[in-house]
Amino acid sequence: MKSSVLTGASALALLLVAGLAKAAPQIAINELDSDTDGVDTAEFVELSDGGAGNTALDGRVLVFYNGRTGESYAAYDLDGAVTSTAGYYVLGNPGVSGVAATFGSNGLQNGQDAVALYTGDASDFPRGTAVTTAGLIDAVVYGTGDADARVLAPLLVAGPQLDEDATGRKDDLSLQRVPDSGGHLRDTRAFALGAPTPGAANMAVGDGSSQDDTPPSDGQTLTGLRIHDVQGAAQASPVQGRNVARVPGIVTVVGTNSITIQDPDADNDPATSEAVKVFTGDAPRAADGSTLAVGDAVSVSGRVTEYFAGNDSQSLPVTEITATGGQGIARLSAASTVLSSRTITPVVIGAGGRLPPTEIIEDDANGNVIENDSNVFDPNEDGLDFYESLESMQVRVNDARVVSPVNRFGELYVVAEDGAHATGINARGGITIIDQSPQIDYNPERIQVEAGALTDAAINVGAHFDTITGTLGYAFGQFEIRPADMAAPAPSDLAPETADTLIGGDVLSLASYNVENLDTNDDDGDADIANGKFAAIARQIAGRLKGPDIVALQEVQDNTGSARGDGVTSADATLSRLADAIVAAGGPRYGFTEIAPVAGSNGGQPGGNIRVAYLYNPARVTLADVGAKGDATTAVDVAATQEGALTISANPGRIQPQDSAFANSRKPLAALFVFNGQRVLVIDNHFTSKGGSTSLFGAIQPPINGGADKRTRQAAIVNAFIDKARAAVPDARIAVVGDFNEFNFNPPLLTLTGADTGTPVVSDLLNTLTPAARYTYIFQGNSQALDHAFVTPALKQALRQIDVVHVNAEFAEQVSDHDPIRLQFALPDAQARVNCYLPNGRLFPSQGRATCPTGLAKR
Repeated sequence: MKSSVLTGASALALLLVAGLAKAAPQIAINELDSDTDGVDTAEFVELSDGGAGNTALDGRVLVFYNGRTGESYAAYDLDGAVTSTAGYYVLGNPGVSGVAATFGSNGLQNGQDAVALYTGDASDFPRGTAVTTAGLIDAVVYGTGDADARVLAPLLVAGPQLDEDATGRKDDLSLQRVPDSGGHLRDTRAFALGAPTPGAANMAVGDGSSQDDTPPSDGQTLTGLRIHDVQGAAQASPVQGRNVARVPGIVTVVGTNSITIQDPDADNDPATSEAVKVFTGDAPRAADGSTLAVGDAVSVSGRVTEYFAGNDSQSLPVTEITATGGQGIARLSAASTVLSSRTITPVVIGAGGRLPPTEIIEDDANGNVIENDSNVFDPNEDGLDFYESLESMQVRVNDARVVSPVNRFGELYVVAEDGAHATGINARGGITIIDQSPQIDYNPERIQVEAGALTDAAINVGAHFDTITGTLGYAFGQFEIRPADMAAPAPSDLAPETADTLIGGDVLSLASYNVENLDTNDDDGDADIANGKFAAIARQIAGRLKGPDIVALQEVQDNTGSARGDGVTSADATLSRLADAIVAAGGPRYGFTEIAPVAGSNGGQPGGNIRVAYLYNPARVTLADVGAKGDATTAVDVAATQEGALTISANPGRIQPQDSAFANSRKPLAALFVFNGQRVLVIDNHFTSKGGSTSLFGAIQPPINGGADKRTRQAAIVNAFIDKARAAVPDARIAVVGDFNEFNFNPPLLTLTGADTGTPVVSDLLNTLTPAARYTYIFQGNSQALDHAFVTPALKQALRQIDVVHVNAEFAEQVSDHDPIRLQFALPDAQARVNCYLPNGRLFPSQGRATCPTGLAKR
């Protein structure tokens, strides 16, 4: 064989070629400042190439996402852009130091939002593009004191949503990687707050990490522990913050920056989990540099931490061992006997395995279960503790019945054995929250499942999986099974309901329906006309509800939807289009009435000005001629006429619209209708939302019922209006309907009915149904009633039927997330005449009387 020798020149040339072929610098989002002093004229986003300098950014695009919608609101091409000689590129307001490209003031929203760097062009991300990880290079999710934006979570592989206002100095500080380009892409744990340094080295102090990986000060490392010792029988590890060495297990999951290991040799205590997540920081590798795979036997050394996903301390933490860089993960040899088996058998949740509690999530804590020393860890009784005892383990659910469609986060809920051991199963296959006072059954046996590839599948309540197997994880306040793979279920045979035949004649029919942000503007992000929503709702009202005489609507938006700043508040075009669509669907020609709100005063989707409104069939009912329609700010009053009939000062009129209880919330709308000569007062409501609530499976127990205080104040005002009406006309027929965003066993609705005082003035007609049938909505797998129909005694006496018509909540295909309620009342013509008969059966001489004299019978 001929030998070859490199000359000095050729060696130098080879070295130059090698230098030219080295990997391109990594581009990362290095700093951002979204909230600055005054009118936000110092906003910027900074990219860094790690100090390489003069790096071309061609083929990349910066995309800004809105955390409320999960959609993009701006995109900036980086073709032709180059980092500075120091390695930075700054996009920001014109006055920002070192800015290379600009956007206008307020061009970077304050949050909850995200900035993401992709491979691609701005044309790939038109306004309104949904969050995607395709082509994603790096991302930062941030806010300024905001709740976590779950819809943005897929952009990150690790770390929390950052808070620019964490120190109360949002105007003075920016979010910075420390050191420059430090940490990992799509991982926010390297970020900290510091004085803004656009185009220069970051100056923040600390690494911003949500996990403390510093070894304990005493230097002691615990040895000889198994995973169940690390997990302990508690919500948090008994060795949290300690270093552990050589904890053995079998790899069950390999993630992008972590693995999960499980011990096949369980102890005799079912309260201790046999699996734990191991955080590696980057692609998981063993200490020898080899790639890890499911089924590998390893031992892990590192620091035990409790990780709060999204940095949310109101959720439960997940126990982890931090073994960054792979140095803490050693392979066990084939000859090792530290583990008796290399096979992991999933724990069955249900019959033949471990039966979950069916009624109690947590009943012995008051406050944060992590911080409360008095909390009793009881997996046999408390659902919270039951699932904690299986944290990170492989689990299986047999004969899983679906109890909710897939939600927008790609999650569905199931119960085991088709609900054989569950409580609260309703006739249509879902599982209902049941009031078992003093205990409320929130159904701990329902299990959240990550839908994965089935996220967009049309899965309805009642669908059936033979088995679901996966890892039991926890994030965003919920335990969930994360299957590696999941076959499509057997479809459900559940069909949308049609209300019983409308009686008509002397029977008044009244419906209540939340139509979920209905508007006529197809350019505001939701195309209700083009996507057929108007036509679908019209078919439901005309067909499924049989064209009720009165329809109380909630969440009707103005004519331009969520377009902002256009001065439009009227919803006449929205209501007119719906009325026309109902006629086209074979229903009656409805009239409508509403009161347009003061712009921006009703809450809901910004710009949408949602309100309550009425449709009514003028061939059957009329608005009482008692005065003009009210306005946005004047409170309606109620009284009796000289003849003793109920009357109101404006028709319709708003109840206490300027009271602070209704600030940034919908105002109740009272309308007095006449049917068969009889007056019926209807009050349409949409109380403030449950925003700010904590999870049923969160750390705060009992969970916080967000907005309850405000709903209680709203309820008290409506209750006072009813009291005044009944004081004027004791036998007044009043219906109080709508979306109350509340359960009828909670204080707000006890205040509304007057049950809190011991003398109810109205009663909830849903209570005439069986407990499991009381639902209009499904949230996190629980069928529940947020919509209600309350009536005074005089109207309850006339009740012929109440029907919750299930057409939306149980189905993947929905036109609203609520189901409507339809009521029927027998109200004979007030002018009808009767014949009176003497005790001997003979006809009283004066026929056709309205009433009979005392002692005479009417027929």
